[in-house]
Amino acid sequence: MTETPPILIIDDQEKLLRLIVMLMNRIGFPDVAGVTDGVVALERLRERKYALVISDLDMEPMDGISLLREIRADDALMNTPFILTETSFNFEDINVAHQAGADAFILKPFDMAVLKTKLKQVLNRKPRKREAPMASESTLSVDFPMLGKY
Repeated sequence: MTETPPILIIDDQEKLLRLIVMLMNRIGFPDVAGVTDGVVALERLRERKYALVISDLDMEPMDGISLLREIRADDALMNTPFILTETSFNFEDINVAHQAGADAFILKPFDMAVLKTKLKQVLNRKPRKREAPMASESTLSVDFPMLGKY
């Protein structure tokens, strides 16, 4: 049996956080840590290697985008796959998050099938390179199938 990767979940709503951790356990990820704050999340990430971060977008004092930017700016963490969650995304959120280096988006409440699919996609991604230029044409319709075409 292969070891399941450790996953870090960040959501400032305690109840939701517990629910997501439980959900992840249920679909086969026993090693899931949950924190309610982006600053604490960064500390955890620097203490231990996580295979994936799933973060809420709208949090205080550090929101999901700020956390993502910190992770992408840190050479030791920059390849950590990052999924953003929110009850709704507008185009601006998606654009900003995409440019900051988000790997995927999942709407809350989570759809189990979508969650599993996204996890597979994100965990099997190739590591990113520092010097890779940003795609000039938008890849939104490819990257966010659940949001439809823009």
